Amino acid sequence: MKLKHKIRVGFGLIFITNLLAGSLSIYYIERLSESAKVVLKNNYETLAFAREMRTVLDDNTIPLNDAAKATFDKSLIKQEHNITEKGEDIVTASLRKDFNMLGSANANANATQQQSSLHAIRVDLRNIEQLNMQAIVQKHTAAEDSVNKATIILGLIGCLTFLALFSFTVNISGFISDPLIALSDGLDEIGRKNFDCRLHFTKSDEFAAVSDAFNEMAVNLRKHDHDSLSEVLAQKQRVEAILEQMHDAVIILNEKREILHINTEARDLLDLHEHRMTGKPAKQFAANNKLFQTILDTEDDLSSLKIKLGGKESVFQLENVKLYIPNLATIRPDEVNIARVPVGQIYVLRNLTEVHAI
Repeated sequence: MKLKHKIRVGFGLIFITNLLAGSLSIYYIERLSESAKVVLKNNYETLAFAREMRTVLDDNTIPLNDAAKATFDKSLIKQEHNITEKGEDIVTASLRKDFNMLGSANANANATQQQSSLHAIRVDLRNIEQLNMQAIVQKHTAAEDSVNKATIILGLIGCLTFLALFSFTVNISGFISDPLIALSDGLDEIGRKNFDCRLHFTKSDEFAAVSDAFNEMAVNLRKHDHDSLSEVLAQKQRVEAILEQMHDAVIILNEKREILHINTEARDLLDLHEHRMTGKPAKQFAANNKLFQTILDTEDDLSSLKIKLGGKESVFQLENVKLYIPNLATIRPDEVNIARVPVGQIYVLRNLTEVHAI
C-alpha cells in the first residue's frame, strides 16, 4: 500500500470514529431531552391538573357552588385531553362519572351519598397521581439506562479512537522516519565513497521507488568512480613515465610539502635510492641531506647550484615553480578575478655543465 494511502486510511478511521462518537452523543442527548420533555408535558401537567381539582375540593364545602364546579370541570377537561399512560383513561372516565354525580346532588341530597361521591373523586385523583408517578419513575429508570448505555458505547468508541490514534501516531513515524534515517545513512556512506551501500525497502510504497533509485545511483557512481580512477591512474602513469625519461632531476611536492614524485635523475643526484619517498614529508629526508635542504630552501624562480658529481664540479640550473588552482569554493557570481590557492611545487635541476664549458 502506498504511503499516502496509509495516511488517508489512518486519518479516515480517526475521522469515522470521531464522527460516530459525535453522532451517538447527539442521538442520546436528543433522546434524553425528548424523555424529559415527555415527562414534563404528560405526567407533570397531569399532576398539576389533579392538584388543582383537589384544591377545589379542599377549599369548598359540599355541595359545590357553581364557580367551584366550573373550576373543577375546567381542570378535568384538561386532564381528559392529556391521557398518556395505560389505564389512565379508565380512571379519568371514573372521575368524570363521580364528579357528575357530585354535581347533580343538591342541598337536600343525602349527606352520605355526597360524601361517598367526594370520597370516590379523591380516590380517582389519587389513582391518577399514582399512575403518573409510576410513569415518571419508569421513565427516569429508562433515562438512566440510556445514560449508562450511552456511557458504555461512547467509552468504547473513545477507547477505539485512542487506540487508532495511538497506533497511527506510532506507526506513521516508523513509516516515514525509519526509511528517511536509512536513506540519510546511505547518503553518508555514498559521501564516504562507499558505493557498495544498498537500501532494501521491501514495502510497496513510495520509499521502494526511492530505494531502487538510490541503488541505481550507487551503481552508476561506482562505475563512474572506477572509470575516473582508472583514467587518473593512467594519466599518472603517463606523467611518471615522461618524468622518468627526462634527463633533468624533477621533484614534485604537494601543498603540505609532501613528496608526490621524484624521478630517477633526482634520486641519483641526491643519493636517495634506498628510501621510499612518495607521500612522505620532504623535510624528513632533507634533514640529513644538505643538497636536498638547499633545494628546498631556494625561493628564487631560477638559480644556479654547483654540485660535485664523480669528483667533478658541475653547474646546475634550479627552477622553482609554484602550482596554483582557482579557489572555486569561495567564488561569487559577481567576481571577475578568482582567488587562487597553492597546491604544490615543482623543482627542476638542469645540468648546464657542458654549456658553461663551451
